[in-house]
Amino acid sequence: MRPLLYSEAEAKIHKVGWQRTGDQIKYYKNNFSRDGHQYFSLTWTFQFPHDRDTCYFAHCYPYTYSNLQDYLSAIARDPRRSKFCKIRILCHSLARNIVYVLTITNPLQDFNTEKCKSAVILTARVHPGETNSSWMMKGFLDYLLGDSDNAQLLRDTFIFKVVPMLNPDGVIVGNYRCSLVGKDLNRNYRSDLKDSFPSIWYTRSMIKR
Repeated sequence: MRPLLYSEAEAKIHKVGWQRTGDQIKYYKNNFSRDGHQYFSLTWTFQFPHDRDTCYFAHCYPYTYSNLQDYLSAIARDPRRSKFCKIRILCHSLARNIVYVLTITNPLQDFNTEKCKSAVILTARVHPGETNSSWMMKGFLDYLLGDSDNAQLLRDTFIFKVVPMLNPDGVIVGNYRCSLVGKDLNRNYRSDLKDSFPSIWYTRSMIKR
């Protein structure tokens, strides 16, 4: 869990992107508490590599909304993967960003047989700051869309419905847990407020269908 650094100077001079950095990394309970909740501090030491540089720190490798769009565009352009991975619009977010849903299964000649397949539903990035979930989702999709016998069997057996980024607005504006209405979507799966939590509402409706 070493912090990550992006140095604009390093990227320009040595073509180096995000990299782990820092020494004497400590995560400990501090002396501050509020309403019965104890707070913690994360500290580390670091020497900046260049003068007059702009540097960024992160706790996990970033994965942006643009990264997702590029990834999905590559799938759509691939004549093999696009045969069994259909990319659709689940809904639009409050900021009118697209919330994508992927349907992944091997097509069958017998329509009635395909209707009997069980559905597997996966979602990621309900909390914008948890970028590791997007990397996990990418790894899952890379595997499921691959050529291995197990991937073929999974696509023959199941219909996968995948929402790879539930909270694109939060990702874009840099929130850690909340959406544009300042609410944690992970606490609102029972909400009927379609206009406030469209991605959650439409995901729940998809599951019910």
